[in-house]
Amino acid sequence: MVRSRDPFVIKEYGGDIADRHVDGFSWRAFEGTTLGEPGLGSLRRVISLRVPLVLGLVMGLALLVLVGRLVYLQGVQGWYWRDVAEGNRIRMEILSPRRGEITDRYGRLLASNIASFRLVAVPADLPTDETERQDLLSGLLSEVSTDLLDQDNLTKIGVRSYLPLVIAEHLPRELTLQLMVAVSNTRGLRVEEVPERQYYGGEAVSHILGYVGKLSPQRYRLARGRYQLNDTIGKAGLELQYEEQLRGTPGRREVEVDASGHERKVYSAQTSLPGANLTLTIDSALQQIAYKSLAQTVKHSTGNRYGGSVVVLEAGSAELLALVSYPGFESNLFTIARQQTGQLKNLLNDERKPLFNRAVAGEYPPGSTIKPFVAAAALEEGLITSQTTVLSTGGVRAGNQFFADWKAGGHGLVNVYRALAESVNTFFYVIGGGTDERRGLGITTLVRYFAKFAFGTALGLDLPGEGAGFVPTPLWKQATVHDRWYRGDTYNVSIGQGHLTVTPLQLASAYAALAGDGQLRWPHLVRQVSYPSGEVSAQAARPIADTGLSDGVRTIIRTALRQTVTVGSARGLGDLPVAGKTGTAQTGAKTAAHAWFAGYYPYANPAIIVVVMLEHGGEGSSAAVPVAREIFSWYQSNRHQ
Repeated sequence: MVRSRDPFVIKEYGGDIADRHVDGFSWRAFEGTTLGEPGLGSLRRVISLRVPLVLGLVMGLALLVLVGRLVYLQGVQGWYWRDVAEGNRIRMEILSPRRGEITDRYGRLLASNIASFRLVAVPADLPTDETERQDLLSGLLSEVSTDLLDQDNLTKIGVRSYLPLVIAEHLPRELTLQLMVAVSNTRGLRVEEVPERQYYGGEAVSHILGYVGKLSPQRYRLARGRYQLNDTIGKAGLELQYEEQLRGTPGRREVEVDASGHERKVYSAQTSLPGANLTLTIDSALQQIAYKSLAQTVKHSTGNRYGGSVVVLEAGSAELLALVSYPGFESNLFTIARQQTGQLKNLLNDERKPLFNRAVAGEYPPGSTIKPFVAAAALEEGLITSQTTVLSTGGVRAGNQFFADWKAGGHGLVNVYRALAESVNTFFYVIGGGTDERRGLGITTLVRYFAKFAFGTALGLDLPGEGAGFVPTPLWKQATVHDRWYRGDTYNVSIGQGHLTVTPLQLASAYAALAGDGQLRWPHLVRQVSYPSGEVSAQAARPIADTGLSDGVRTIIRTALRQTVTVGSARGLGDLPVAGKTGTAQTGAKTAAHAWFAGYYPYANPAIIVVVMLEHGGEGSSAAVPVAREIFSWYQSNRHQ
């Protein structure tokens, strides 16, 4: 019996399994397509099998990526993003400390702080739309002078950051009030009050005090979080040397802000600690007298084309009572409040180099001011006595060179007293370098004695940039000039010429040892450091070295230096109870000599040492002595009892 089929039953996929054996049955015909090769199935079958598998794989991978990212953000970077989110609500503000004050030895103020105002922006709180942000800033800054704007920070406004940027500073009081009102309801902007450095004493003390300035990006990176980008830092002078003590300790505040960036609540606050105060050894009144006298003499003797320096050292303590370098500069020019581009440019381009501290870093041939040390070496070595004489007939000859005395025809028969008083070159040629008939000290012994007085070595002054001077040697000449040392080289060194150089500070320190007890002491500028805690650190005088000169030798030299004033080259000081030595250091055929004077007051029991140096000033007796005279006279009338 034939099986009947219901014609209304819709054929399911694959049909009845029995139908698969029906002759002529075709899957493609049944499924409505004839595409594909026999045995491969149809397009409909391929889609139905692969699509769910592909979609499942894609969704699985996407879910895996999302889960991995979630784990990374929550686990690995969880603390970071938590801090970022908290930073949108809680801000940390750094409170600038008050910089320590600087006074002279009598308490006269030389550097302090005044209130200053600045406009600060927090870029992340400003409008994100660039046009809106620029319109806001343009309207706000329209009344602010370009000299007060920080152009570098203005270019960083577009970078989204919570780091405050100073965009205008040292604002005038009226403008400050206007800006306070304008930003009171403005998000991302505020007016801050900060201390600003103020200097007193003008050009006379500029090389001592130095100045402060903005923290450079390089120094900011090196500071390792100890400074903020908006901070100022000591750039020169004592401001740089004592930066750690003067700066103080910054404070901080944790405040809660709303969505507009306005402060709502203070969570914690730590006040800043002011910096330590410095009391200097400097007598500011004497400093002004020395600077004024030096400036007038430089203008008169050189037409103000060059410079000069003065060092006044307290004999027993090595405290510096005056340290003058001319020309000076106005330290207040370097504080951002008074930064005048034109004036600073002129200062930096001045051929006289007013930023150069001649008293400390200037290295010059000392001329005849070195002769007392040559004489002391000869006396100490037993090469001469106070009665030994040398015949000066106008000079000496070494090989094919003639080394002249400054006086034509010479000075006749002279001993050490007259040789120093009249600055007789021939005497020092003979005792320094010797002749064919007479033994001299020689360069090796001279170098050894110069080292006793620290010539050629920095003294360690508490001020940056100290020079060391230079003492030439045969080894140096062979290495640099590729020539041997000649007797004539020793002659030049013996009268303070050739390649021998000293700093004015070195010469003052050496004369203090020569006129005193023979001890070379550390010269310094800071007398004491007073900390906010009440602790006071005193800078005590300390010896550097013992020159080893006997009392008898020093007595002979001091007597000769007194005769220099009474009957010799420094007779312009004859009515004062002083002693000293003039110097005229040749600098070449086309330029005038450097003018020197080095001496002390009073000659019997020295209280102060004075060294004066004028670049290309000519004769020491006519250029340097008048400056020294004014200093000695003022000190005698106003300080010495």
